Amino acid sequence: MSTTSGRIRTAILAYLIVIVSLIFFILPMLWIFYTSFRTQASIFTGDVISPLKDYTLENFATILLVTDFPTYFRNSLEIALVVTMLSLFCSIIAAYGLSRFDIKGKNALIVGIFSTQMFPQVLLIIPMFLVLFSLGLIDKVIGVVLGQMILVLPFQVWMLKGYFDNLPIELDEAARIDGCSIARRLISVVLPVALPGIMVAAFFSFVVSWGDYLIVSIICQSQRTATLTLVVQRLGSSLLIRWGQVAAACVLTIVPTIILFSFVQNRLVEGLTAGAIREE
Repeated sequence: MSTTSGRIRTAILAYLIVIVSLIFFILPMLWIFYTSFRTQASIFTGDVISPLKDYTLENFATILLVTDFPTYFRNSLEIALVVTMLSLFCSIIAAYGLSRFDIKGKNALIVGIFSTQMFPQVLLIIPMFLVLFSLGLIDKVIGVVLGQMILVLPFQVWMLKGYFDNLPIELDEAARIDGCSIARRLISVVLPVALPGIMVAAFFSFVVSWGDYLIVSIICQSQRTATLTLVVQRLGSSLLIRWGQVAAACVLTIVPTIILFSFVQNRLVEGLTAGAIREE
């Protein structure tokens, strides 16, 4: 009986911790969503629940129709998709090579790649700006893409290498015996099996690029390359801050990632858990 009671108490405590954690992370998002439908006057009344007359869609209409939000949205989507595709191409090749082949200086190369994650991102800003400036890539989409690639590539290579390490080597050997080239083995045999892990890497890359502010604040100099994070920052730093519009812009920025997650969540869970147990 005492053992059963202990398990019940442990379960209750675990659920309480989970619930408190969810409230801590979700409540600010719910409050931003709620604020986006309120008028400027009702936000400053201090009332948690406002009368129905104080709710409006004007904040969203202003953001979508008056500001250049659609242009920034298109820029963010274009940059995030390019970063995702290009980083996947590079990280898959790098991770597969590090996982399957005995490369000279392999350990030093791995340490060199992963050690970049040990330094704060802000330390990369000055050398990154100088390099991109010398190449004439400031205020260009390709410049933003290359800058964000620095953020996502090391982690992607590390994650995919660990995933490839847990795939049976017999898959490659069977394909090699059948006469498949290295590229054919990777595309036709390994990638279909590793799809869950690749989905995790793609989602990580897209979210990092979509929410990046540090890189774009340095490289983007005009509306041509400005992204959503810059819009939110500029709305929040104006002389007269329209908090309803700031909240509406935040909601419109967050919604695409939530929609994307709802479509790929099954693959993400599978990718995060698959390969946890090494095949013997």
